[in-house]
Amino acid sequence: MATPPPVPWPDLLWKQYELQVGLYKKYLNLLLKFNVFYYAATGALLSYYFSNSKIALMKYSLMFPILMSIGFAGFFFYGASQIQVVREELFEIRDKLGLATAPEYRVLTVFLWLSAMLMLIVALCLSGLIVFSPKS
Repeated sequence: MATPPPVPWPDLLWKQYELQVGLYKKYLNLLLKFNVFYYAATGALLSYYFSNSKIALMKYSLMFPILMSIGFAGFFFYGASQIQVVREELFEIRDKLGLATAPEYRVLTVFLWLSAMLMLIVALCLSGLIVFSPKS
């Protein structure tokens, strides 16, 4: 007969809980920073593109934001797919500590999915600019 795993000390549970809550805050902050960087860089490149669109090969300058869009979208989809494990662990710790609430990681999941979808839409639109740009 297998013995149940030992129950961690309450201090250890509190440290794990604080770590998970801190990670949740950092993940949200990092997501915001990624989005700010992405849209600032994409906006700057689009501004440069439209001010110099008469140059023959200028449309290929849009490849960087397209690749950045696809890369970030993939990263965000992966992150959203892995959050359930962290959420379950946080809720187990909450239950062991006898707490009524814990941060809801699904909010982060929704923001990750939304950011990824918007980045894919931007990538498609930028691809359209390359395909349908006037020939010089």
